[in-house]
Amino acid sequence: MKKIPLRQVRIISWTLYALAILLILLGWLLRLFWLIAAALVVMVAAIVFLAIFNRCPRCGRFLGHAGEAAFCPHCGERLDG
Repeated sequence: MKKIPLRQVRIISWTLYALAILLILLGWLLRLFWLIAAALVVMVAAIVFLAIFNRCPRCGRFLGHAGEAAFCPHCGERLDG
């Protein structure tokens, strides 16, 4: 599987989260349940995307909430994302 730079992973995940929030708000305002359901699908896709690609480039372990950190909490590798 092709590795995506951490900076792009963060941009894509935040974009997906923003889209999900927008869809939830629109669905709530317009009273369209299917729009809220679509937002939940986008949110799950963002979580799965992060679980797959938010990894240390050296050791490959999941960064979790340390994704914004400067160094990997597992191996100490500098994260240039």
